[in-house]
This record gives sequence, C-alpha cells and structure tokens, in this order.
Amino acid sequence: MTNPLQGKTAIITGGSTELAGTVALALAKAGVNICLCGKQADLLELSAKKIKESGGTIISRVTNLESLEETQTVVEQTKTAFGGLEILILISPFWSGGMIHNHNVKTWDLVMNANLREPFLMARAALPHFREQQHGEIMAIGSDSALGIYPQDGAFAVAMHGLTTLMELIRTENSEFGIRTHILSPGVAVSAPFDAEGKPNLTAEHVAEWVLWLLTRPSHLRGNSPILI
Repeated sequence: MTNPLQGKTAIITGGSTELAGTVALALAKAGVNICLCGKQADLLELSAKKIKESGGTIISRVTNLESLEETQTVVEQTKTAFGGLEILILISPFWSGGMIHNHNVKTWDLVMNANLREPFLMARAALPHFREQQHGEIMAIGSDSALGIYPQDGAFAVAMHGLTTLMELIRTENSEFGIRTHILSPGVAVSAPFDAEGKPNLTAEHVAEWVLWLLTRPSHLRGNSPILI
C-alpha cells in the first residue's frame, strides 16, 4: 500500500510540549521529515533523539517565533534542509486564564502571543510557498475551549476561538490553491492511558492518531469545522 506521507516535510510548532513531540514522532515514523520548533532546547533534543532512534529525520529550531522574520527563516531553513514543505502543524503550547475583571495583563499577552499571534505568523510565512506550489496542509491543534465558554478560561478561550477563525479564513482564502486546513480541538491529553477508576484517558498518542488520519484523507475531502476529541 502506498504511504501518502512518505517523503513529505512538516513544520511543527509548540515543540517543547509532550503533544508536539508525540505528533512529531508519529509523523516521522510515517516517513515525514520534521522541523520541530520550540522554546526549550532540552525538550527539543529529547524529541529529536527519539525520532532519530526510530529512523526518522528531524531538524529542531529553538525559537520564540515572535516576528515574521523568524517564521520566514524557519520556512526557508526547512525547505533548504529537506527540499520542500508540505505540512504546517500549529500546536498551542500552554493554558493560562483568569476572570476577566481581574485578569493579569501580562498573562493575557503571553497567552495570546503564543496561542494566536504565533500561529498567524507561522501561517503568514508558509502560505506564500503553499500558494505557489498549489498544495499544502495546515493543521491547528488547539483545545475544546474553542467550542464553548468556560469561566476563568480568560485569554486562552479568546485565543482558541480566534484560532478557529484564523483557520477558517485561511481555508476560505486558499482552498482554490489546493491548500487544505484542519482544526483539532482535544480535551486535556494526559500521559496515563487510564484514570484512577480504570477508564481510558485521552492521550497525546490518541491525538497523534487523529493527525495521521486527517493528513492521509484524499485531498478532495475537506472538513470545515473543529473536530472535538
């Protein structure tokens, strides 16, 4: 059976998280070249080690992705390293919230920058390349906070709803260029496969399985709304 992901290249953000490392490993095992971006060098090195031990190919970049210049550099370095770029996966790196009437302003800015501004800048850097080559996949892995309103979710809730709107705009503006978008909105993914009562948990591996499934659907199949996991 032909492997539709073999030889493709993906940039994955939020690379210092367990979820990003798990998704990166799953894609690498499927034959995808990986560029993993994050803020913590030690965690990126751990993920890179696992991928190399599995026989996969990876470069990692310690970066804050705070400017268009930084994200454009990541795109160009990835294209140079692997000869192309087909997939961009945007992973929200952390949660923090608060009641709006006394929400910490610094926290608000940090959450919005990491979970909304960073995805915009990364998409802004990758889209011209995808449009030129007439194909590409952009996936956002956010949270079920995008599908509801929960007290004290604060900046994170706003960022997740904004991320959904960003992805829908990308889809609307770029589908004619062969660019497909996906939005995954998982609940809290934990490491333990079962909870204290023996019931199965949602794990990072489960999310990675969804990533692989979506990226291997025929190109004419296009979802329009967030998928709640």
